[in-house]
Amino acid sequence: MLRIVHLLTLFYVIVLTLLLEMPNVPSEYDPIPSPMAVCKHIAALSILGFLVELGRTRKSMTFWLGILLLYATTAEAMQWVLEPICHRYFDWQDMLHNVVGVLLGVLIGYFCRPLVKRPSKTLDKMG
Repeated sequence: MLRIVHLLTLFYVIVLTLLLEMPNVPSEYDPIPSPMAVCKHIAALSILGFLVELGRTRKSMTFWLGILLLYATTAEAMQWVLEPICHRYFDWQDMLHNVVGVLLGVLIGYFCRPLVKRPSKTLDKMG
């Protein structure tokens, strides 16, 4: 079960990165995000935070939370770098929504961790 969570997380990170950096139709920049855009940012990063927390094994929660927050902020910063090519815009509000999504996903994943069967620690000591 844990291996499936790890593979699903890897697949999701690849797909999410491609979707976040996908070229967009050039449009007028709107400084006020729509509620749907806010929900999409929070939901996408919540799923990632949930999967990472659910599959976390040896590293501490602080380590993975740091990695996730770095991913959330870097994904938005890459839109600034790729703006001339992809017509994506850097936005502080989107970055905030990404961070909120990660925190929400990690929190939900933390409470769902008992649902994922983990290898027994006594078996590790025997071998």
